[in-house]
Amino acid sequence: MNRLKSITAVVLVVLFVSTAVNAGKVVVPEGTELKVRFDPAMQISSGKLQPGISISIYLAEDVKVGGKTIIEAGAEGTAKVEEIIDSSRPGKPGAIKVAFVDLGTKGKYKTAEDAVIKLSGTVEAKGKSRKIVSWLFILGAFISGTDGEIDTTLDYPAKIVETVVLESE
Repeated sequence: MNRLKSITAVVLVVLFVSTAVNAGKVVVPEGTELKVRFDPAMQISSGKLQPGISISIYLAEDVKVGGKTIIEAGAEGTAKVEEIIDSSRPGKPGAIKVAFVDLGTKGKYKTAEDAVIKLSGTVEAKGKSRKIVSWLFILGAFISGTDGEIDTTLDYPAKIVETVVLESE
């Protein structure tokens, strides 16, 4: 019985989305997962940034509904540095935490009044400890751990926070 309800719900969602795409409006539900990336030329490091700094992110893959591209890859958004832990002596590693904030649209479909799409999700990186090295050498008290650095060559998951209605131009 539960399986029949699940199948019925999926069929209704598919019919609703197909109808919405054909009508020029598309509903992208809350919780939809996207892949975002940072500018690969940027260095996102606990030694270089401070909490509160905004960082540009970009949609890594097209968002498709009903076989149609709703948001094109490359749409620009924002992430914010949430937390920084500086590397320190003796050998303590640094760390950084970045939260995804929002995403604009790119392509044929737009939000009402060109509003941004709110996102959730975080990415964290921790540097390497050098405590053992710092204790092995007499001057070890002067050796710091490495900074936390986010790999800007990777794609990261983010989720849409609230249901979004997009309309074709």
